[in-house]
Amino acid sequence: MAVYVFLRMIRRFWLTLAGLVIAAAFCFVLCYLVRYRSEQEASLKEVCDSYELVCVVTDSRGTRSEKLALNRRFSDFVMDKDNGLGNYVRALRMTMEFGVKSPIGSGRLIGVSDMKALDRLNPALGGHCTYTVDDFFGSSDAICLVPEESYSDFEGEILTVRITLTGIGGVEEFADNQYRVVGWYRGTGADLIIPYNTASRLTSTAGAGFCDSLSFVLADNSKADEMMEKAMQVFTVVDPASYSSRPALTLKDRQYKATIAELEQNIRRTNSLLPVSVLLSLAIGFLIGFVSVRGETRTYALMRTLGVSGVKLVIMVLAEQVLLPAAGVAAVGWLLGQTLTALFYFGCHLIGCTLAVLRPALAPPTKLLRDQT
Repeated sequence: MAVYVFLRMIRRFWLTLAGLVIAAAFCFVLCYLVRYRSEQEASLKEVCDSYELVCVVTDSRGTRSEKLALNRRFSDFVMDKDNGLGNYVRALRMTMEFGVKSPIGSGRLIGVSDMKALDRLNPALGGHCTYTVDDFFGSSDAICLVPEESYSDFEGEILTVRITLTGIGGVEEFADNQYRVVGWYRGTGADLIIPYNTASRLTSTAGAGFCDSLSFVLADNSKADEMMEKAMQVFTVVDPASYSSRPALTLKDRQYKATIAELEQNIRRTNSLLPVSVLLSLAIGFLIGFVSVRGETRTYALMRTLGVSGVKLVIMVLAEQVLLPAAGVAAVGWLLGQTLTALFYFGCHLIGCTLAVLRPALAPPTKLLRDQT
């Protein structure tokens, strides 16, 4: 039987080759769609899990996110895990500023809770800083960063600085503090960067605003709506016509939602194409089988007359039609890493071929000869 099948494949070389190419091409389409859908689903999960959804506090009109002089209750609400937003927050970014006079010159003393809270420190915006302590921004020690150009002159030294604090009545008070230089940031001037926890202790001296800028990253992007609903207990939404004293909270999710919508749309489109691809796989198998058995009824009748059973004849005809396509399908599945999908396609292809072969191969010889004439 194997010799007969091999000789038939050689004698009908172009038909066999066409079956190989067509099967491989449609298997490639199906495997590609399945792999594309898997990649889009993985991208969707990655975006949902790792995309930084940032919430920014601004004035009520949304025109300013710095120098807000926020009352302590707003930052406390954001950090409160029992009655506030603490359980929704992954990274808290706060700053507070004071006027300062130091051996470097007159500038600002800036308390920072996270590297990304200040542009000059944020690597994503071209900023940079380096320090010799383990956790500078989480520390409560009297330490500071100086501009890069000044670091070589003050490395490791303790700077005595005079800080300007604006009291509740608007009267300026002065306090002398000492900070040890433990690193530098990219930039020039005379500004000093200190940990936020260290800076927050200065606010109690004159009743100054607790922080000048406040933003945070959501811990779970799927709870964005839930977080915003709770945040509205204290904050307000941005209104360009508002003159409210309450600060506004804005969720920067436009790009996030656009990315999610695009990925979900790609997945829906692919899902709609997959059933069509399956039907085409069946149709291609049936077409190849139909073309292969067309005009072969006399040969099949002769073989049946000589004693070849109908089942054996079906197996021989199918082997002739699917051996090379099976090799092409296996190669495509291996190249695209979609072995199971290629196997599924081959199953559909085989079913289509079988439907085309069964009638002429199993029919009685007399009926085959009558149909031929």
